[in-house]
Amino acid sequence: MNPRTTTSPRTLCARAISRWRLSGDFPDRLIPEHTDQRNLVQEMIFGTARWVRMLEWILDHLVSRQPDPETEGYLLIGLYQLFRMDNIPAHAAINETVEAAKADLDPARIRFVNGVLRNALRQHSEILKSLSRMDDGVRLSHPDILLQRWIANYGQAAATALCEWNNRRPAVVIRLRNRESAEMATLRTMLQPHPALPECFYIVPPGTAIHELPGFADGAFYVQDPATQMAVDLLELKPGMRVLDACAAPGGKAFACADILGDHGLVLAADLHEDRLRRLAENAERMKFSCVRLIQADATALPAASGLRSEAPFDRILLDVPCSNTGVLNRRPDARWRFTEERLIGLLDVQRRMLDAAVPLLSEGGMIVYSTCSLEPEENLRQLQAWLDVNPTFQRGRQRISLPPASGTDGAFAAQLCRK
Repeated sequence: MNPRTTTSPRTLCARAISRWRLSGDFPDRLIPEHTDQRNLVQEMIFGTARWVRMLEWILDHLVSRQPDPETEGYLLIGLYQLFRMDNIPAHAAINETVEAAKADLDPARIRFVNGVLRNALRQHSEILKSLSRMDDGVRLSHPDILLQRWIANYGQAAATALCEWNNRRPAVVIRLRNRESAEMATLRTMLQPHPALPECFYIVPPGTAIHELPGFADGAFYVQDPATQMAVDLLELKPGMRVLDACAAPGGKAFACADILGDHGLVLAADLHEDRLRRLAENAERMKFSCVRLIQADATALPAASGLRSEAPFDRILLDVPCSNTGVLNRRPDARWRFTEERLIGLLDVQRRMLDAAVPLLSEGGMIVYSTCSLEPEENLRQLQAWLDVNPTFQRGRQRISLPPASGTDGAFAAQLCRK
């Protein structure tokens, strides 16, 4: 039996937010594995991370001094409940948050939290009215740097619509395996097809426990957004091909490749980091593809990995490169606050090195598919054009772009790089 934490969900949330604010750790990694009311905990942590700029603006109007990090954590989750969680009665949100704060705060700070949250409730209408007059950065809780880039690249209306999309709670979507079974038939009956790819992607109702769906243990499906299929389709796979997924964790695209191959051929799923490899291995065990093998390798130095050299050449190489994640900010709400020009420059360098490292492992007439979940031109078309300018033995083939909300899916980019 799994041990369960007895700590209040709101205490866990406040601690996670405080730690995230201090360290920049990924919020999803701050949630204990075995947590009571996990859905509530995730909603509060991700929601607070998503709306933190707006919440800071509200807090600034309610306090005359900056709270300490511990106290601020409780204030931010309390304000998130009051202003963004309509399903929790306001007085219950305040009472439960103040009660949870007793685990970490002294009496004076507990009274402070109580007073600020009750003042926020009294001024609720006036705060919302003032907030409606603020610029999109505050009102829609996005950094100015991203807003300015999106306005320049896509226009004001599209940038605002994108911010609104990023603030929606993302749908949980599964991709069904390319096989027939009683479980698959049940899933098709009980779930709603995703309009982007209704033949194999289905929307899971909010609050549904994924591991309790029919066929979970037997690998009947995998959780992933339809936008991920763009890169897989561009690989133009045929049974028997040898495929390298150079940045594979958590495994969705690798498993989709194996599905198209009919489990005939090879999908070598590589990743550098041990924690990501462990997750990849757990998923691979559940999906039960015999053609999928795992290897630890640095995608910026692929030829140096002995396990890869012995398997080369590959007919197809999928480079789902590390990127700014600006196409998936509804799923990774904290990523919007990590975006900087300096970080973008660093990512561009990593992406170029991954492209260079893939070339020696590709067969004659083979194809690289480069993909990101970024909406930034520097990481997509501009990156590829710059690389092609110094790699004349390659040419760009088909490409696809997904831009939410029009796409109805995550944002993504994928393009073929074909060896001449």
